[in-house]
Formats: sequence, C-alpha cells, structure tokens
Amino acid sequence: MSDVLTLQGNDLLHGPTAPREFAARLTGEGAGAALVSFPEGTDHRRNLELGLGLMSTLGPVLSVYPDDGCWSDLKVRLDADPARTHGVGENRLHVDLVDRELSPRYIALYCVRDDPRVGGASALSDLWAAAGDLSTADRRLLSRPVFSYWADEGVHGVGGSLPRFAVLPERTDAGTPIRFTSKMLPHLRRGELVEADSSTVPCITEAFDRLVGATYEHRITVRLAPRQLLVFDQWRYAHGRMPLGRGQDKVPAEQRRLLKQGYVGHASSGGAR
Repeated sequence: MSDVLTLQGNDLLHGPTAPREFAARLTGEGAGAALVSFPEGTDHRRNLELGLGLMSTLGPVLSVYPDDGCWSDLKVRLDADPARTHGVGENRLHVDLVDRELSPRYIALYCVRDDPRVGGASALSDLWAAAGDLSTADRRLLSRPVFSYWADEGVHGVGGSLPRFAVLPERTDAGTPIRFTSKMLPHLRRGELVEADSSTVPCITEAFDRLVGATYEHRITVRLAPRQLLVFDQWRYAHGRMPLGRGQDKVPAEQRRLLKQGYVGHASSGGAR
C-alpha cells in the first residue's frame, strides 16, 4: 500500500486555477509524486489528453519516441526479458535515460488495463531519502563523475549520452538529477561501468551497493487501477515494477496489463521546477 498523494482528476480540471493546481500540489504536498484518478467509465483517449494538459504545467511534454507520439505503450510480452520493460518479472529500481544530458524530469504512467492476475504494481523509491542514509564518505564517492551506462537508441529530445557521470549531485535538493539504476550493481562488481583507480573501485562499488540497499528500504508500491495516472519526479524518485501475477501465458494478449508512459522535460522557464 502506498502513501502517494491521491487527487481526483475532475477537481484539477475545473475552476480559475485549473490545471496549475496540479503542479502546485505535486511539487508541494506531494513531494514530487501524485496519483490522479479519473472518473469511472470515462474514455481513455479523453483521459490521456487531459493528462497531457496536467503534465504540461510541470514543463515541456516530450516525444522521446516520436513514432509513438507523447504516449508509449508498456505492454506485456512473454518473449521479453522478464526483468525489462515489457517483461513479466521484477523490473528493478532505476531512473530512465540515466546517462542522458537532458534526462526527463517527470514520468507519467497511465493505466489502461491492470494485471488480471493481480500483480505488476509500480514501485517508487525516494532517492533523496536513500542518499541521506549514506555516510559522508559514501556520498563523496558516488558524487565522482566516473560512472557510465549503455545509451538507449532511437531517443529524441533528451540530449547526448554522457561518457561519464556522477550518480549523486553535490546536493540532492538542488534541482539536478540523481543518475541511479540498481542494474549497474552486478557490472560494478565485475569492475565494469566505472573508470577509477583500481584500488578505489571496490570502495566505489561498496558505496553503490549501500545506496541500492537504501533505495529498497525506501521502496513503496502503487498498483495502478484503470483510469489512474501516476506522475513522479524522476530526478528524485527511482521506479520499477513488481512481478506480474503467475500464469501470464494463460491471459490473452489483449487482456494483459497495459500502461501508457509519457515524459516531461525540465521547465527552464515557467511551470514547476
């Protein structure tokens, strides 16, 4: 069960301050995350359009995959790696486009269909809180620009791939991204994805291992229902997916879990920051 701020869509769409109230509440009392519920029986296409209106108050809505438009389908595929986006297993905590110079500030997930086998909850973890659990020495090690990651292909509007980057900024609340993916850990343990003196690599790996542990201590889950929209600041929150329910091979493809994903860039002027 999650304690994410829950808002009613209709309350955000009417009145003299609509929809700017959404940005104010998400960045204020929501601490960077909010769940919006649209009324039962409303059309998904209508809700997705209204969702874009809400998202635009946070910054520019991006088309990271132009062929998809502003919303990409997160379908369930039995042939996909279970630990990846379209898989059926746990997708471990991470931020999207971790290596990109202009990594998206916000992610939006809209539920068209939930998992009929009652799995697939979305996971969030407050990286500010996780970083705060670390020692000063660990934070110093993770703020060194010595990390790298594989660049996603075919993405647009998010800048180039950084050859090296720091996981933690000097200040977590300074409006800069935390570049974290727990999927780096096995590679770091093999001495990959880090460029540092060989005597320092074990210390860096141990510090990152402790950060991964702290993110899982702060993990919460949100099982989205149809017509719910989850929006969160991915410069602060890592996200992932809990395993889908067993027996996905017995669920027709058109009945499996389906989410729509959208991105919002950093508001360089106007909007929320």
